[in-house]
Amino acid sequence: MRPIEILLCCLMLAGAILLLLGFAVEPIGAAVFLLLLAVLSVAHFRNEGGHWQLIPLYLAEIVICVTVIVTVSSWRVVGVHGSLVLRVCGGLLLMSTLAAAAISWVVPMFRLPKPTGSWKIGTRILHMVDTTRDAEGGRRPDSQRELMVQIWYPAEPVRSRREVYRRRAETTFKSSYQSVLRTQSLREAPVLAEGAPYPLLIFNPAWTGQRTQSTFLMQELASHGFVIASIDHTYYSGLVAFPDGRIMDGHMAPALGDFTHLSIAEGIELGDQFVRILTEDVSFVVDRMEALNKDSQSVWHGRVDMACVGVLGHSIGGAAAAEACYLDPRIRAALNLDGWTFGEVLRHGLARPWMVIYGKGIEVEPGDPGALSEGMRRYWQMNRENFTAVQNHLREHGGYHLTISGASHWNFSDRPLYSPLRSRTAAGTIRAERAHAIISEAARAFFAGVFDGGESMQLESVVRRYGEAELAEQQTGKAKVSPV
Repeated sequence: MRPIEILLCCLMLAGAILLLLGFAVEPIGAAVFLLLLAVLSVAHFRNEGGHWQLIPLYLAEIVICVTVIVTVSSWRVVGVHGSLVLRVCGGLLLMSTLAAAAISWVVPMFRLPKPTGSWKIGTRILHMVDTTRDAEGGRRPDSQRELMVQIWYPAEPVRSRREVYRRRAETTFKSSYQSVLRTQSLREAPVLAEGAPYPLLIFNPAWTGQRTQSTFLMQELASHGFVIASIDHTYYSGLVAFPDGRIMDGHMAPALGDFTHLSIAEGIELGDQFVRILTEDVSFVVDRMEALNKDSQSVWHGRVDMACVGVLGHSIGGAAAAEACYLDPRIRAALNLDGWTFGEVLRHGLARPWMVIYGKGIEVEPGDPGALSEGMRRYWQMNRENFTAVQNHLREHGGYHLTISGASHWNFSDRPLYSPLRSRTAAGTIRAERAHAIISEAARAFFAGVFDGGESMQLESVVRRYGEAELAEQQTGKAKVSPV
């Protein structure tokens, strides 16, 4: 819980104890209590933001206000019946406050790791429209494809409101608390001139994921001098809110990786189709950033080094990153975070700097294939064959393969921070903060090395610092490589 929330809970617990003891409060004490409660409540809503986890606490505040006002005229021990009423109210307050604390522990207002770089971080959200493609990424002439892109970058150290994790329209009721949860990024702060132009990285989230899903990594890279543009792939990401109020979601996106009714060849063909759409989104965003960098009226003018462009992504976003690097000559390097590979890269490999990072030891193929359904057998066969193809391509063309012991598929996102309960987040056994540190340092070392030279030496230094990280030229054991 956050500081003011803790103070509110302590105040409510103190009030609950007084009521359980059957004591009313003299007028001066009641006035001080209500004033303190009001000040803390206003400060909480103003600085921290109200959220559903604290609904029991808000209800308790109403109960105690009514109770204090009703009994304010009596500061001595009240009669038998009045004392019973006070104790009942005190019990309700106690249970409500403890319930709010318990819910806040299960679904916390989590803290993103503090970026380790020397630059302040700014963030801006851009609406980009591709008039050459239709809304879903095809080639019909009757519409246009719209994307929401969030950019993190080195910023001037100005006084500015810290940006929320997600905008309210991009959340459900369950995740609505994230719309008042503040990141370390300054909203629309000026782009820092010192050190510019900065290398450009494009990030692709997981299938039906959202552009903010790996904010820990976006902020870390920006603090070290990168500009990172993360794409909401409309219809294939989660909730996408456009400036005019329209909200799109990914409920029509097919279940990639589900082989219940698909053969392996059909699953690959489906993956190829949608990776190509995401890849074209990446190239379009590079086009737009290139145009903004040349525009003398743009805040990005001269701030982006278009000779140093890389792409990374999580899950199928990692496949799109590699494919974009294969197809777009402007992109110099690709990083796949725990995803399968599709498209031309699956068939031919990638003869440019390429790194894959996989979780290891958490999601492994069952030892008895006969106990699996036909769809799951095809899934694991696809996993083996995809993994083998990637290893063969890395040996043929060069590249880097890093594994993180104890990391699951979702350790490559912010999701492990959403709750300390692994059953809620599907996190691995490694501590979320440690997994994030390894991923962040490896990504930074890889791209900095590609643009400045010497990436192998930098990656090896990361491996030496973390026992869970292993850098190998080829697979040395079974690891789960997730597709979505």
